[in-house]
Amino acid sequence: MDSTPKTEIRDWGEARSKFIEAGGSTTQSFGLGRLVGQIYALLYIHPDPLCLDDIASQLGVSKASISITIRQMERWTAVHKVWIKGDRRDFYEAEIDFRKILRNGLLETLQKKLKTAGTHLEQVEKLAKETMVASANPGQAEPDLKAITERLEHARNFHRQISALIDNPLINRLL
Repeated sequence: MDSTPKTEIRDWGEARSKFIEAGGSTTQSFGLGRLVGQIYALLYIHPDPLCLDDIASQLGVSKASISITIRQMERWTAVHKVWIKGDRRDFYEAEIDFRKILRNGLLETLQKKLKTAGTHLEQVEKLAKETMVASANPGQAEPDLKAITERLEHARNFHRQISALIDNPLINRLL
């Protein structure tokens, strides 16, 4: 009878697989998709750059899926293309400076998404207020519209707080 705990990792291949799966689970929990984390983890622990074919083969995923995800990761500066003399394929390696990924990739993307969300929120909030004012009896506006306006105002305040946090010079300095 084997007394080894089931969670114990016995060899490098198993450890590597668990690391790649953990990367996928982590990014999936943040809403970035499982494949993002799997690709990053694979490239992070691989000593040499890998081409799309190798990544697809090692992860058991289509080359098209890898290609799309790699482009997204390049925009975040999480991976970068590497030229290998004598080979026409594109090779990739992980950016190992996590601060660079956060500062130039993820935070920048988050700032853009927050700006877009803020613009939409402003438009909806403005329309809701205009609708209340335009109603026959502004003091008697639909209860739903009053509640919605209050919720939008609450969302707007939260959006301002998150934006201020992300744009905080101290945060940028730490990263």
